[in-house]
Amino acid sequence: MKIFVVGTTGVLGRALLPQLQQRGHTVRTLARTLEKARALEAAGVEAVIGDLLAPATVEHLPSHISGCHAVVHTATAIPRDPNHPDPDAWRATTRLRTEGTQSLLSATLAAKARRYIQLSTVMAYPDGGDFWLHENVPLDSSPARATICAPVIKMEEMVSSFHPSQLHWCILRAGQFVGPGTDQENQLEGLRASRLTVPGRGQSYLSLVHVNDMASAIVTALESAPAGSTFNIVDEPIQYGDYLDRLANLLHVPHPVRQPELPEPHSCRCSNEAARTRLGWSPQRGIWPDEEQLGTAPTTVSSTTQARRAAR
Repeated sequence: MKIFVVGTTGVLGRALLPQLQQRGHTVRTLARTLEKARALEAAGVEAVIGDLLAPATVEHLPSHISGCHAVVHTATAIPRDPNHPDPDAWRATTRLRTEGTQSLLSATLAAKARRYIQLSTVMAYPDGGDFWLHENVPLDSSPARATICAPVIKMEEMVSSFHPSQLHWCILRAGQFVGPGTDQENQLEGLRASRLTVPGRGQSYLSLVHVNDMASAIVTALESAPAGSTFNIVDEPIQYGDYLDRLANLLHVPHPVRQPELPEPHSCRCSNEAARTRLGWSPQRGIWPDEEQLGTAPTTVSSTTQARRAAR
């Protein structure tokens, strides 16, 4: 299958491209710079220089997609702190999820590509406490979380407005990414420096997914997802305090301090039952960092590292 992918240079894209190639698919993608285009072409990917939010690129999107059987939209620009409420921090991701999605959907139809995979997020669910969140739970429309959730709701509505006979679409609601290059490395850094704490008693749930497992879900959805389907793509949820304690154990550092006087963070206990039973996907990599990641997580720059940098 020939696939047009938007968002190939981020942490997920770097995991996705080799998995698509291993399955025998060919990939065409957008690259924002000549340098990135050359790197992608060296990896066996057909790269077109362009920006999904640039009018000149949008004008030519149908011709860029022409000849492709499927389109995958994974482009985001999520802030370093994914819980950041400032609209300015989310501006680029908001535009990619709204303007970018609309442009890509229109171009997909114009180019007569049949399949469309949309990356979404479980962050848009309301606080579920201890309750399981399945795909039929309405997304959070509260004003307090509009910065994060409103663009996701609009994005999903745009995709799902097409009848499956018109466009074979699938929405994948991703858990919070873990693995190299993700916020998990910031958490490891915070634990090493003993500056990470746990608000409340650490009983809120996290729904996480390793980027390699997320990539495998996209490949599976391209090949076999039912038309008009939506799936949570998450590993087994874990309580925030337990998660950080286990990371601390792997690092051989003290557990983070609880702050019971503070409110519990947003709780997201998402079920992956539908992905397992209807999509045929299950997480294989798991959420825990491997030895390489544990050894290379960002830390305070040591004198040895400073010396190495000075010698370059």
